[in-house]
Amino acid sequence: MITNEFLEAVKLTEQLALENYEQRNGVVDYRLPGVCNHYMATYDMNGKRNGELCLSCTVSRTVKGQLRYTFKVNHERIAYKELYWKFEKLGAFNLRFLALV
Repeated sequence: MITNEFLEAVKLTEQLALENYEQRNGVVDYRLPGVCNHYMATYDMNGKRNGELCLSCTVSRTVKGQLRYTFKVNHERIAYKELYWKFEKLGAFNLRFLALV
């Protein structure tokens, strides 16, 4: 996975979670969260796939009426700014393989 693909995947996950939230709540706000799970492959240093990561985004409404986006990677809550580094640490980007291509 390349960095641009990763950023597009995060934006798509946010968008789908928001659409899910809007569809579940409709006209009346039942306060049901919108959820989207996005699965991405991980690779070893030889470029072979060795597993997958799950990026989850949950959209819910706060008490003041704003929308809150909550991200999880493999069921661990994480800040939006930490997503890239967590995916790099877990092996979603195979930089050696990309350098050879």
